[in-house]
Amino acid sequence: MIILLGVVLSVVFSMFFYCQAMSSGLGVKRWATAGLMFGPFVWPMFCMKKRLKTYQRFGFDCLLFSA
Repeated sequence: MIILLGVVLSVVFSMFFYCQAMSSGLGVKRWATAGLMFGPFVWPMFCMKKRLKTYQRFGFDCLLFSA
């Protein structure tokens, strides 16, 4: 039962990171695989990568309001 719960949670986190990567313009397969393998522990790394991608796109001096 615990193994089944682990598999279901892995698939859920894989789909979550797939959708988040698609909306952020990051590598979809890479983040879906990371979500499948590591689950919620990938979230801080995902946020950092998304922020770095934004900085590379617009620069460090640009102010962005995200609503």
